[in-house]
Amino acid sequence: MANMDRRTIKGAIGIALILASMLIVAACATTANPPSPSGAPTLPAQVQVTLNHSPVGTSDLTWNAANQTLTVKVALTGLAPSSTHPAHIHAGDCSSNGNIVYPLKPIVADSLGAGTSETTITGVKDGIPTKGWYINVHNGPNLSPDIQFAPIACANITNPTTSTKNNQSVHVTLEGTTAANELANGTAQLSIASGKLTVKITMSGLAPNSTHIAHIHKGSCEAQGAVLYPLTSVVADASGKGTSTTVVPNVSSIPTKDWYVNVHLASTASELSNPTNFDPIACGNVVP
Repeated sequence: MANMDRRTIKGAIGIALILASMLIVAACATTANPPSPSGAPTLPAQVQVTLNHSPVGTSDLTWNAANQTLTVKVALTGLAPSSTHPAHIHAGDCSSNGNIVYPLKPIVADSLGAGTSETTITGVKDGIPTKGWYINVHNGPNLSPDIQFAPIACANITNPTTSTKNNQSVHVTLEGTTAANELANGTAQLSIASGKLTVKITMSGLAPNSTHIAHIHKGSCEAQGAVLYPLTSVVADASGKGTSTTVVPNVSSIPTKDWYVNVHLASTASELSNPTNFDPIACGNVVP
């Protein structure tokens, strides 16, 4: 009986030693990899940003069969803040500069670069055609010289409804154009190391041998804000491919929101005071 008690005691001691060892290992692992403080966000060390054509938006066309009126609403974001842009319905498609069918009210951007317009056109007897119309938004504020005429957003209008006995409506998306730099796109790679922010931009679709001012701004492509960090200009080669690399000192982290990268039409900083040159040809929100 005494031998059995001794064996039981030894077994219990062995189990206790094993459990104690497991707790020590767990404690060491916890100390080596301490958890983040409760509620504290994990900030990224590297983020890749997609740079898309800017501006972007939509247009809604509505034709009233009873009174033969056409209403055209246009909404865009990513315009130069406080800028004005002529717009029209043209004959043809976005690949050509056709004649103006109907002038539209200019799109006027607010301080964040968002703009809208609404135009009502009377005497439109045959409704919205199945094809052969497109909407052009120009750089503005006028149509001359060429830099102001340049279309910065375009959409082909197609209407599946052929009957003119009923009301018609068409929704289109405004995208890039064939004008110089207005199909530019690319990426921006942001990374943090040793208290420095490195930004590497790679782009295509730029005008050959052109130069473009770039920045990191506060806000978003849809609601633009002030410049936070000027970036090295993007310089395109003869094929329209451009790159730039910038190292910004004294930056400890990349936020999870409220930064965006803008590449402008302008080639020099002094040109940015003119909304025509400010034109943000490519933009991307910094989103981990």
